[in-house]
Amino acid sequence: MNFDDENLKFIKKKYYNDIMNEIKLQKFDQIGIVVKDIEKSRQLFSALLDFQKELKIFEQDTKVIYKGKEVLFKLKKIQQNWGGKQLEIVEVMHSNGDHLYSEFLKEGREGLHHLGIYTKDAESHIKQFKEKYNIDVIQHGQLGKRVSFHYLDTKDALGFFLELISF
Repeated sequence: MNFDDENLKFIKKKYYNDIMNEIKLQKFDQIGIVVKDIEKSRQLFSALLDFQKELKIFEQDTKVIYKGKEVLFKLKKIQQNWGGKQLEIVEVMHSNGDHLYSEFLKEGREGLHHLGIYTKDAESHIKQFKEKYNIDVIQHGQLGKRVSFHYLDTKDALGFFLELISF
């Protein structure tokens, strides 16, 4: 069978609709944006959105498992609540290997990278995505002792990743 662009768009749309209709996520909590220049983004977002506080940039060392390999990297980040959601803006400073953010930037992209969902039961969501749609976790890690995160490989189906954030 040969798939042209229209057939692929139809399949992608159907796949998206199936995911959204069957899994029934109640809400998302975080909007994740990846950029090349966080200072420029801070200025633009500060001018565009009415934040209650000044947007502050901080640095974060991160260790993840990406496609089965451990990767260490350093980020500059902004995390600020706005409109009932957490806005997370990320710039990669350096890393010792590939990860979701670096791959996104290598594709020449900036902007919406993921939607984050706070959950107490990430494992059940992971199991649902795997069983129903053969969608796996592509990257996962831990922040401190309490917070874990799992990125589901939904980019082809949805156009962005879903991040399950457990506390």
